Amino acid sequence: MDTTKDQDEAAEPPTKVKSVAATILGEFFDTLEKEEGFGEIAPRLRKVVLEDGVFAEPTIRAALFSDAS
Repeated sequence: MDTTKDQDEAAEPPTKVKSVAATILGEFFDTLEKEEGFGEIAPRLRKVVLEDGVFAEPTIRAALFSDAS
């Protein structure tokens, strides 16, 4: 029984799952951008999360509070 293969498959979600997550996050950022006060923040968050694929707190914080640095 080869458990290494099973562990590798479990570690990497299927491409379909990734596209569903990207779709949901994209819709969230679209809605967020329409909200008052988030028009400038939403595109920065979208870039960090969807394009760069970064979920680290310092990077997210920098996108949210770009003028605080």
